[in-house]
Amino acid sequence: MSGDVLLSIVVVALVFLAAVASGLLAVYSFRRIDHPLSESYGTLIAIVSLWAGGYLLMLVAGGTLLAEIGLFVKAVFSALAAFAWLRFVSEYTGDSEWLPRWLWGIGIVESVVWGGLVLANPSGLVIGEVTVGQFGVVTAAIESGDIGTSIQLLIAGALVGLSLLLLGRFFLSTKGVYRYQVLIITPIAAIVFVSMLLFATGYRFHPLVDPTPILFNIEAIGVGWALYRYDFLRVAPVSATRFFSKMDDPVLLIDGNRVVTDFNAAATELIDGLKTQESVSDIDDEAFSGVLETALDNPGTSTEYTTENDSRGKRVYDIKVTQSTDQFDITRSYIVVLRDITDRKQREQELEEFVDIVSHDLRNPLGTAKGWAEAANDALEDGEPDVETALMTLDHVDTSHERMAELIEVLLTMARQGQTVDDPDPVSLADCATDAWETADTGEMKLAVETDQTVAADRTRLRQAFENLFRNATDHSEASRVTVTDTADGFAVTDDGDGIDDADRESLFEFGYSTNDEGTGIGLAVVKRIIEAHGWRITVGESDDGGACFAITGVAAAQ
Repeated sequence: MSGDVLLSIVVVALVFLAAVASGLLAVYSFRRIDHPLSESYGTLIAIVSLWAGGYLLMLVAGGTLLAEIGLFVKAVFSALAAFAWLRFVSEYTGDSEWLPRWLWGIGIVESVVWGGLVLANPSGLVIGEVTVGQFGVVTAAIESGDIGTSIQLLIAGALVGLSLLLLGRFFLSTKGVYRYQVLIITPIAAIVFVSMLLFATGYRFHPLVDPTPILFNIEAIGVGWALYRYDFLRVAPVSATRFFSKMDDPVLLIDGNRVVTDFNAAATELIDGLKTQESVSDIDDEAFSGVLETALDNPGTSTEYTTENDSRGKRVYDIKVTQSTDQFDITRSYIVVLRDITDRKQREQELEEFVDIVSHDLRNPLGTAKGWAEAANDALEDGEPDVETALMTLDHVDTSHERMAELIEVLLTMARQGQTVDDPDPVSLADCATDAWETADTGEMKLAVETDQTVAADRTRLRQAFENLFRNATDHSEASRVTVTDTADGFAVTDDGDGIDDADRESLFEFGYSTNDEGTGIGLAVVKRIIEAHGWRITVGESDDGGACFAITGVAAAQ
């Protein structure tokens, strides 16, 4: 067997395998409608398959009509392949908006015109010579390029060269799995580019063989392997580099083996030591790693992650995981989005606290009203109804109801406008404390008022603070007397009860903290809010009688 015959067999076999492999991959790609690049890649691989098919007809049907058909098909799709390749690369890298839409239309028209010129071959300008060689096993018909073929190859080479520039820029601007893709695609594309230039300039390893369709098919198949082996299946590369990078929320892309493949800048700022090609379990931030594992186990649900940030303090994030599966229901990728919900959680907490405050502060006047109502009922149910007493007690019921209305109004105002007192009025401490005592439900405990100060305050809120302080003395000590007295920088509320342990004083004003099992931990938290809303400060200490002393300082006198 001669060398030319053996070469012919090898070339035919390679072209046949390339055409079949590309065709099958094209069918697979068009069926993969879930992949964002399936249409552009499927079109590319179908074109190079037809290119190889036309070349195959030329090789095996030399000198016949089929050979001419093959020559036309090869010419059309070889020209179109370069345009399809550039289109695919531009979509892959996210640069499609840089290229005019009419370029693809020009590519189709130019390819068909080129095919017609190849067949007509006017004045031998397109194809200098068609060589028909009898190799014994097959008959080969291969064009030997002249000026027309050279120009066409140079055009194709320019398009492929532009695609290499796009891939190079994309490689430098991305990371992770996409670099693996580019490292596979680019060398093959570069070989095709060099092959085109060499063939166009007359440098060929064999005068009868055009390696370009074989190499282009290898390139397209390599691209497919890169995409479907190293991909996210439902996330285009441009999504990570353009879309994710613009997102304020931290975003991570994780493959089916729970390996981090990509992430945006926001994720880098949030998570220490985050790296690509690293297992989720190996992330340096162990707290985040554990929470992320839980989130991946429960895709579609919300998982909270709390972190301490040096500049922003404590932040709460809601982790949402979107899971991608293939046709066999095998997980191929995860998209993880972390949304900062700190403000929302704070609002929820404030709402919960508001509800607790309402229920707590309304309890006192409501209980008082209930007691007076029972007294009025008892007065009327006696053998000799005491109407006068009943009417007097009902007056107290009315007072309690008025107090409840005041509380509701002030609480609603606080909810709508915030807690700061912007427009204080002159308020007599003695009168305000005395009024608060009437609705505080203090039982047998006595009140002593030793102040004649008039301060700038919101009377309703200050009365609410007094009520809660009086109620605290009733519920949390064995006090018999509460005293409101002046201090050098304000006033104080003291009692003669058991006092407050030093260990409890720092936490006493925290919302929900209580020194006994029956306490709600709300009353003193509300007192602190009211005091601070006035621009004052409250501290707790020990009274002269050994009980509690709540000192309010920074109090401004009324002008």
